[in-house]
Amino acid sequence: MSDYPPIRREVLVDARPEAAFKIFTAGLGRWWPLAGGFGVYKDGAVAFAGGQIIERAADGREAVWGTVTRWEPPGAVAFTWHPGYEAERASRVEVTFTAAGPQTLVRLIHSGWEIFDDPAAARAEYEQGWPTVIGYYAGHAARPGEDDGALTWVALLHRPGPSAPREGSLFDDPRFAGHVAFLHRMREAGYLVAAGPLADEDGAGMTILRLHGAGQLGHAVLLATRDDAAVAGGLLSVTVRPWQVMMSSG
Repeated sequence: MSDYPPIRREVLVDARPEAAFKIFTAGLGRWWPLAGGFGVYKDGAVAFAGGQIIERAADGREAVWGTVTRWEPPGAVAFTWHPGYEAERASRVEVTFTAAGPQTLVRLIHSGWEIFDDPAAARAEYEQGWPTVIGYYAGHAARPGEDDGALTWVALLHRPGPSAPREGSLFDDPRFAGHVAFLHRMREAGYLVAAGPLADEDGAGMTILRLHGAGQLGHAVLLATRDDAAVAGGLLSVTVRPWQVMMSSG
Protein backbone atom coordinates (compact mmCIF):
# COMPACT_ATOMS: atom_id res chain seq x y z
CA MET A 1 0.00 0.00 0.00
CA SER A 2 1.30 3.45 -0.91
CA ASP A 3 2.43 5.82 1.82
CA TYR A 4 1.09 8.67 -0.31
CA PRO A 5 -2.67 8.44 -0.92
CA PRO A 6 -4.27 9.88 -4.05
CA ILE A 7 -5.50 13.45 -4.14
CA ARG A 8 -9.26 13.47 -4.59
CA ARG A 9 -11.15 16.58 -5.63
CA GLU A 10 -14.75 16.96 -6.74
CA VAL A 11 -16.98 19.78 -7.86
CA LEU A 12 -20.56 20.20 -9.05
CA VAL A 13 -20.73 22.04 -12.36
CA ASP A 14 -23.75 23.61 -13.99
CA ALA A 15 -23.72 21.43 -17.09
CA ARG A 16 -24.91 18.00 -18.20
CA PRO A 17 -22.26 15.25 -18.36
CA GLU A 18 -21.92 15.52 -22.13
CA ALA A 19 -21.20 19.25 -21.92
CA ALA A 20 -19.03 18.89 -18.79
CA PHE A 21 -16.87 16.26 -20.52
CA LYS A 22 -16.57 18.36 -23.68
CA ILE A 23 -15.58 21.48 -21.73
CA PHE A 24 -12.93 19.57 -19.78
CA THR A 25 -11.41 17.92 -22.86
CA ALA A 26 -12.12 19.76 -26.13
CA GLY A 27 -12.32 23.06 -24.27
CA LEU A 28 -9.20 22.57 -22.15
CA GLY A 29 -7.39 25.53 -23.67
CA ARG A 30 -10.27 27.86 -22.87
CA TRP A 31 -10.14 27.44 -19.11
CA TRP A 32 -6.76 26.02 -18.07
CA PRO A 33 -4.96 28.90 -16.25
CA LEU A 34 -1.67 28.94 -18.15
CA ALA A 35 -1.30 32.65 -17.53
CA GLY A 36 -1.58 31.94 -13.81
CA GLY A 37 1.56 29.85 -13.85
CA PHE A 38 0.01 26.42 -14.32
CA GLY A 39 2.12 25.26 -17.24
CA VAL A 40 5.63 24.62 -18.52
CA TYR A 41 6.01 27.71 -20.75
CA LYS A 42 3.00 29.71 -19.52
CA ASP A 43 2.77 31.83 -22.68
CA GLY A 44 1.07 29.65 -25.26
CA ALA A 45 -1.84 27.21 -25.33
CA VAL A 46 -2.72 23.72 -24.17
CA ALA A 47 -5.05 21.13 -25.69
CA PHE A 48 -5.90 17.46 -26.00
CA ALA A 49 -4.42 16.50 -29.37
CA GLY A 50 -3.62 13.14 -30.93
CA GLY A 51 -4.23 11.21 -27.73
CA GLN A 52 -1.96 13.48 -25.70
CA ILE A 53 -2.14 16.70 -23.72
CA ILE A 54 0.22 19.17 -25.37
CA GLU A 55 1.29 22.67 -24.39
CA ARG A 56 2.59 24.83 -27.24
CA ALA A 57 4.61 27.93 -26.44
CA ALA A 58 4.35 31.12 -28.47
CA ASP A 59 7.79 30.43 -29.97
CA GLY A 60 6.76 26.96 -31.20
CA ARG A 61 8.22 24.80 -28.44
CA GLU A 62 6.05 21.90 -27.28
CA ALA A 63 5.74 20.05 -24.00
CA VAL A 64 3.74 16.84 -23.69
CA TRP A 65 1.95 16.82 -20.35
CA GLY A 66 0.55 13.30 -20.62
CA THR A 67 -0.99 10.54 -22.72
CA VAL A 68 -4.66 9.54 -22.64
CA THR A 69 -5.15 6.07 -21.15
CA ARG A 70 -8.96 6.04 -20.92
CA TRP A 71 -11.44 7.85 -23.11
CA GLU A 72 -15.08 7.06 -22.34
CA PRO A 73 -17.25 10.11 -23.11
CA PRO A 74 -19.19 11.42 -21.39
CA GLY A 75 -18.31 9.41 -18.29
CA ALA A 76 -14.54 9.38 -17.85
CA VAL A 77 -11.13 10.40 -19.11
CA ALA A 78 -7.76 9.34 -17.68
CA PHE A 79 -4.20 10.20 -18.61
CA THR A 80 -0.62 9.96 -17.51
CA TRP A 81 0.68 13.22 -16.07
CA HIS A 82 4.21 14.61 -16.36
CA PRO A 83 4.27 18.37 -17.19
CA GLY A 84 7.91 19.40 -17.37
CA TYR A 85 9.19 15.82 -17.08
CA GLU A 86 9.87 12.83 -19.32
CA ALA A 87 7.08 10.32 -19.87
CA GLU A 88 8.92 7.79 -17.71
CA ARG A 89 8.30 10.06 -14.71
CA ALA A 90 4.52 10.20 -14.97
CA SER A 91 1.88 10.10 -12.29
CA ARG A 92 -1.78 9.36 -13.12
CA VAL A 93 -4.96 11.43 -13.30
CA GLU A 94 -8.52 10.18 -13.73
CA VAL A 95 -11.59 12.39 -14.10
CA THR A 96 -15.16 11.09 -14.00
CA PHE A 97 -18.44 12.85 -14.83
CA THR A 98 -21.64 11.71 -13.11
CA ALA A 99 -25.10 13.19 -13.62
CA ALA A 100 -26.49 14.91 -10.51
CA GLY A 101 -29.88 16.27 -11.51
CA PRO A 102 -29.32 19.17 -13.93
CA GLN A 103 -25.66 19.33 -12.87
CA THR A 104 -22.65 17.03 -13.12
CA LEU A 105 -20.47 15.79 -10.28
CA VAL A 106 -16.89 15.92 -11.55
CA ARG A 107 -14.36 13.86 -9.58
CA LEU A 108 -10.61 14.10 -10.11
CA ILE A 109 -8.18 11.55 -8.66
CA HIS A 110 -4.42 12.11 -8.90
CA SER A 111 -2.18 9.19 -7.87
CA GLY A 112 1.24 7.65 -8.48
CA TRP A 113 3.36 9.86 -6.22
CA GLU A 114 6.17 7.30 -5.87
CA ILE A 115 7.55 8.37 -9.25
CA PHE A 116 8.70 11.72 -7.80
CA ASP A 117 12.06 12.26 -6.11
CA ASP A 118 10.20 13.81 -3.19
CA PRO A 119 6.70 12.29 -3.23
CA ALA A 120 5.48 14.17 -0.18
CA ALA A 121 6.51 17.56 -1.56
CA ALA A 122 5.02 16.82 -5.01
CA ARG A 123 1.75 15.70 -3.48
CA ALA A 124 1.61 18.79 -1.26
CA GLU A 125 2.17 21.08 -4.24
CA TYR A 126 -0.60 19.48 -6.29
CA GLU A 127 -2.91 19.45 -3.29
CA GLN A 128 -2.61 23.23 -3.30
CA GLY A 129 -2.82 23.58 -7.08
CA TRP A 130 -5.71 21.36 -8.10
CA PRO A 131 -8.43 23.35 -6.28
CA THR A 132 -7.41 26.47 -8.23
CA VAL A 133 -7.41 24.63 -11.54
CA ILE A 134 -10.74 22.92 -10.88
CA GLY A 135 -12.16 26.27 -9.84
CA TYR A 136 -11.30 27.73 -13.25
CA TYR A 137 -12.96 24.74 -14.91
CA ALA A 138 -16.14 25.05 -12.84
CA GLY A 139 -16.31 28.79 -13.48
CA HIS A 140 -15.96 28.27 -17.21
CA ALA A 141 -18.65 25.57 -17.24
CA ALA A 142 -21.02 27.89 -15.40
CA ARG A 143 -20.97 30.65 -18.00
CA PRO A 144 -24.45 31.21 -19.43
CA GLY A 145 -24.90 30.05 -23.00
CA GLU A 146 -21.57 28.21 -23.16
CA ASP A 147 -23.09 25.34 -25.11
CA ASP A 148 -26.40 26.70 -26.44
CA GLY A 149 -24.95 28.07 -29.67
CA ALA A 150 -25.03 31.73 -28.60
CA LEU A 151 -21.96 33.81 -29.46
CA THR A 152 -20.41 37.10 -28.40
CA TRP A 153 -18.39 38.92 -31.05
CA VAL A 154 -15.92 41.65 -30.12
CA ALA A 155 -13.37 43.82 -31.91
CA LEU A 156 -10.12 44.62 -30.11
CA LEU A 157 -8.59 47.86 -31.38
CA HIS A 158 -4.87 48.00 -30.59
CA ARG A 159 -2.69 51.11 -30.68
CA PRO A 160 0.72 52.02 -29.22
CA GLY A 161 0.56 52.03 -25.43
CA PRO A 162 1.98 54.39 -22.81
CA SER A 163 5.40 52.71 -22.79
CA ALA A 164 5.69 52.07 -26.52
CA PRO A 165 9.01 53.12 -28.06
CA ARG A 166 8.95 56.53 -29.73
CA GLU A 167 11.24 55.35 -32.50
CA GLY A 168 11.33 52.10 -34.41
CA SER A 169 8.65 49.50 -34.93
CA LEU A 170 6.43 48.00 -32.26
CA PHE A 171 7.03 44.64 -33.89
CA ASP A 172 10.74 44.83 -33.02
CA ASP A 173 10.09 45.36 -29.32
CA PRO A 174 10.67 42.11 -27.33
CA ARG A 175 7.40 42.69 -25.49
CA PHE A 176 5.46 42.23 -28.73
CA ALA A 177 5.99 38.47 -28.30
CA GLY A 178 3.44 38.67 -25.49
CA HIS A 179 0.83 39.89 -27.95
CA VAL A 180 1.65 37.08 -30.37
CA ALA A 181 1.34 34.58 -27.51
CA PHE A 182 -2.07 36.05 -26.66
CA LEU A 183 -3.25 35.58 -30.25
CA HIS A 184 -2.02 31.97 -30.18
CA ARG A 185 -4.03 31.34 -27.01
CA MET A 186 -7.14 32.88 -28.54
CA ARG A 187 -6.72 30.69 -31.62
CA GLU A 188 -6.26 27.51 -29.58
CA ALA A 189 -9.32 28.41 -27.50
CA GLY A 190 -11.39 28.73 -30.67
CA TYR A 191 -11.98 32.47 -30.14
CA LEU A 192 -9.81 34.06 -32.82
CA VAL A 193 -11.47 35.03 -36.09
CA ALA A 194 -8.91 37.44 -37.55
CA ALA A 195 -6.03 39.69 -36.50
CA GLY A 196 -3.61 42.05 -38.16
CA PRO A 197 -2.24 45.60 -38.44
CA LEU A 198 -4.22 48.47 -39.89
CA ALA A 199 -2.72 49.51 -43.19
CA ASP A 200 -3.40 53.23 -42.74
CA GLU A 201 -2.18 53.77 -39.16
CA ASP A 202 1.30 52.97 -37.90
CA GLY A 203 1.33 50.70 -34.85
CA ALA A 204 -2.44 50.10 -34.91
CA GLY A 205 -4.21 46.82 -35.42
CA MET A 206 -7.46 44.97 -34.97
CA THR A 207 -8.38 41.55 -33.59
CA ILE A 208 -11.81 39.96 -33.96
CA LEU A 209 -12.85 37.43 -31.32
CA ARG A 210 -15.91 35.18 -31.24
CA LEU A 211 -16.61 33.90 -27.72
CA HIS A 212 -18.96 31.05 -26.92
CA GLY A 213 -22.10 32.13 -25.07
CA ALA A 214 -24.10 35.32 -24.85
CA GLY A 215 -23.08 38.20 -22.61
CA GLN A 216 -19.33 37.51 -22.70
CA LEU A 217 -18.19 41.11 -23.23
CA GLY A 218 -16.82 41.34 -19.68
CA HIS A 219 -14.84 38.15 -20.17
CA ALA A 220 -13.47 39.53 -23.45
CA VAL A 221 -12.32 42.69 -21.65
CA LEU A 222 -10.46 40.60 -19.07
CA LEU A 223 -8.81 38.54 -21.81
CA ALA A 224 -7.78 41.61 -23.79
CA THR A 225 -6.40 43.58 -20.84
CA ARG A 226 -4.97 40.92 -18.52
CA ASP A 227 -4.12 37.93 -20.70
CA ASP A 228 -2.23 40.00 -23.31
CA ALA A 229 1.18 40.68 -21.76
CA ALA A 230 1.90 43.43 -24.31
CA VAL A 231 -1.19 45.32 -23.14
CA ALA A 232 -0.59 44.64 -19.45
CA GLY A 233 3.01 45.83 -19.89
CA GLY A 234 2.07 49.07 -21.61
CA LEU A 235 3.45 48.35 -25.07
CA LEU A 236 -0.06 48.31 -26.51
CA SER A 237 -3.33 49.89 -25.49
CA VAL A 238 -6.62 48.21 -26.35
CA THR A 239 -10.22 49.27 -26.80
CA VAL A 240 -12.79 46.47 -26.66
CA ARG A 241 -15.86 47.08 -28.81
CA PRO A 242 -18.94 44.87 -29.20
CA TRP A 243 -19.18 43.55 -32.77
CA GLN A 244 -22.55 42.87 -34.35
CA VAL A 245 -22.42 40.31 -37.16
CA MET A 246 -25.20 40.79 -39.68
CA MET A 247 -24.10 38.15 -42.16
CA SER A 248 -21.78 35.15 -41.96
CA SER A 249 -20.79 32.36 -44.31
CA GLY A 250 -21.03 29.82 -41.49
